[in-house]
Amino acid sequence: ATSSTSPKHNLRLFNAHTTTQQHITMATASERRTQRELAEARASGNAPPEVDVKTGAMINPHNPEFITKKPWYLAEGGDGAGPTLDHQADQRREEDKKEISLSEADRLVREERE
Repeated sequence: ATSSTSPKHNLRLFNAHTTTQQHITMATASERRTQRELAEARASGNAPPEVDVKTGAMINPHNPEFITKKPWYLAEGGDGAGPTLDHQADQRREEDKKEISLSEADRLVREERE
C-alpha cells in the first residue's frame, strides 16, 4: 500500500505548520513582555495603577495577577473583561453566613466528639 502523499509533501506541511505556530508564539511572547513591563512600571510607581472595572477603586499594583484577574470558570460572558477584586468577596447568601463565638465552636466540637 502506497501513501497518497509523498514524505516530502508531508515535510512541507509540517514546516508550514511549525512556522505558523512559531509566529503565533512570538506574537504572544511580545505581548507578555509588554504586559510584564507595564506591571513592573506600575509596581515601581512609573505608571498609573489599574482601576477596578466594577467599583472604580484603585487596585494595589503589588497584587499578583491571579488575585486581580477573575478566573475563567467564574467569568460570565464579557463579565471578566478587566481587573476587579469583586470575585474575592464572600459569595455566600446572607442566610448561609453564620458567625459563632469561639466558646460556641468549642461546645459544638465537644458535642460532636461525644
